[in-house]
Amino acid sequence: MTNLSPHLRQATPVVATRGEGVYLYGEDGRRYLDFTAGIGVTSTGHCHPRVVQAAQEQVATLIHGQYTTVMNQPLRRLVAKLGEVLPEGLDSLFFTNSGSEAVEAAMRPGPT
Repeated sequence: MTNLSPHLRQATPVVATRGEGVYLYGEDGRRYLDFTAGIGVTSTGHCHPRVVQAAQEQVATLIHGQYTTVMNQPLRRLVAKLGEVLPEGLDSLFFTNSGSEAVEAAMRPGPT
């Protein structure tokens, strides 16, 4: 049987089965206040109805459109919305999956 690396240790013995708002629910049925609030739930909490609905609608239409290969309307809408609030002079966006991707992209020479 494959196991998770022993170098990745959980801070608690809780095995979460679901989340709702600021709470996680364990296999034992107990409710726990989620002090970790991972990046995906910090702003709205776990399973916010509007976020769930938007995700379900998007997944039913297009799960992933790699923007270096094909363009898609949700990405165009996001770029337009961000353009409305970006400071003057910031007129180009580059989406990354992680900090390391962002650093790698920053280190690349620009177009000539």
